[in-house]
Amino acid sequence: MVFSRNNAICRSRKLNPAMFRSGVRELRGWSSRDARFQYNKSRKLISEVAHSFLSLYGPDEFVSGFAEPYFTDFMVVVGGLDETSGDSTLILGSILKECLSMRDGVAVLGGQFTSRFKIPQELPSVGAMFGFNERQVEHLLYCSRMVAKTDSVALQDGFDLYFHMMLVSHSGLWSVVQQSINPYTNSVRRYHWFSGKLRSFVEEPHTGIVSEEKRLRVLDMTAEASRQSRKASLELLEDDISRLRRIYLYTSTPGQSTLDDESRQVADFLRPVKKVNWSLLCTLQKEPPRNYEELIAVKMVGREIVRLLAFGGYVLHGVRPSLADPAISPAEIRERYSESQLLWRLQQVVDAVRNSQLPPELKRHGLTRLAEVFGEHEALAG
Repeated sequence: MVFSRNNAICRSRKLNPAMFRSGVRELRGWSSRDARFQYNKSRKLISEVAHSFLSLYGPDEFVSGFAEPYFTDFMVVVGGLDETSGDSTLILGSILKECLSMRDGVAVLGGQFTSRFKIPQELPSVGAMFGFNERQVEHLLYCSRMVAKTDSVALQDGFDLYFHMMLVSHSGLWSVVQQSINPYTNSVRRYHWFSGKLRSFVEEPHTGIVSEEKRLRVLDMTAEASRQSRKASLELLEDDISRLRRIYLYTSTPGQSTLDDESRQVADFLRPVKKVNWSLLCTLQKEPPRNYEELIAVKMVGREIVRLLAFGGYVLHGVRPSLADPAISPAEIRERYSESQLLWRLQQVVDAVRNSQLPPELKRHGLTRLAEVFGEHEALAG
């Protein structure tokens, strides 16, 4: 789409250098007595803008938007929510689930805490409404489960998932937004997935991971750099499990390892600290998974099994998995995504606000908030 000469976004050649403060998630909720008023105001803004967006660009474009971290932040800000609060993602998800129905061509599933486990009960009615067959419904259920499993088990970043929202369009396109919390620092991070760009659940599957807190070491078995480690993990399952157990016990004994200091530090980081399910490993050895995705998909396979196999591949074969944190900080979003991508999504949201049924004062409120955080005040609010 070509922007017109007097287009407000085009006149602002660069986005606000202070933009994307939304990555700073301090989990501050509304604590004042006017919390209900604020929620209702945000609900009206987000509902009208979402419906306007759907009428302008359609369900597929709406679903694909949430695959991008900055689009989610645009919606948070236009709704008058606190862009520095992790609660805002939860509130946004709750409002979307309340205000959008399958008649709009998009379904919003899951949510925070226990609601994220209800997708298996929600999907059948979605499939019936959208005309999906049983195989398509099962595939969507598998995708939802694998997204959650991957971010919990294959990517071990010290954060615990508590929010899982899946958006599905009538054509079967889906996006997932997940959020997790570091129980020690209360910092949170957000993960984005999109079926339109997904090639593998276990190799570079994310369209974005945003977090203000970057960790020095993270076990990321989804990184391209972990490809050989994933391969070694599968090979270990076909070898003698007793050998893996011996090396695990051997290196856990002080003074018994022949590794140098640096290698020992890596091995210590990878070695599981909780009890390992050795009987499950023996079962997997009898019927080994054909690929790493099949391994992760096994219900009982958790963090300790993944760590043990990565540990074994490193100690026995010298294959090191990626220990780099894949998350990007809010300041890095502009470096990760092109300016044209950011401007196009921002323009879509601005168009949705201007073409919505909101009263003029609420339109000004939404555009002013966007201008304050993401662009020039005069350009967006004018």
